[in-house]
Amino acid sequence: MSIQLNANEQTIRAEIVERMNKARQAMAESRTDDKVREWIMEAGERAHKLHLLLKLRGQEPKHHAYMIRNRDMAPDAPEFYMHFHPIEDLLKFLDNEHANDDPVDQTIGAVFTFKVFSRRWGHDDTYAVQRTKLGWKISHIAIGGPCDKGGNPFLYMNFRQDSIQYPVGLEGWMEWLWNQASEKGLTQPQVQAALQELADWVSHTEQNVPSGGVWKGY
Repeated sequence: MSIQLNANEQTIRAEIVERMNKARQAMAESRTDDKVREWIMEAGERAHKLHLLLKLRGQEPKHHAYMIRNRDMAPDAPEFYMHFHPIEDLLKFLDNEHANDDPVDQTIGAVFTFKVFSRRWGHDDTYAVQRTKLGWKISHIAIGGPCDKGGNPFLYMNFRQDSIQYPVGLEGWMEWLWNQASEKGLTQPQVQAALQELADWVSHTEQNVPSGGVWKGY
């Protein structure tokens, strides 16, 4: 259902649309000059004003959780709309109040496998990885417990215990996956496949460390 706007709000919306159309057309032509930025800023100022007007009458525009996190500020902050994408989302909300609803998080509590190769033991090891409200829970033999979204500390404690080499930045990818599962409502098979991609990356790193020659016995 679309949001019903009064005459003043309709005028502000029209001013936003006019400037956004100009900016969109310019960007389609690969233009990113000062005029384009000016249109976006002008549209953003009006979007902020419209947001506050709607908030005052109990119809505050809703944004996706990832949009709020990416902007790192509340939607009613003056700078929130000084960017193309939140303005677009405001216009979508005006057409459909549920347009920016976040999908249902389907995999909290689900348990996945994370199979990595260990040079120390010469075979694959399989960790149990449960997705929790705060991150992941890692289980493997004697080392495990609740972790943050990046897998700290127990995923990496297991790696260190068995001298498994892993790619720099892995925790960022683990956190990205957790957030994607939340924001896009990824299914259990999708999360499992993505986790195994990361596990395969670890295995590839572990299997391709220097060996032989001066490295023998390291």
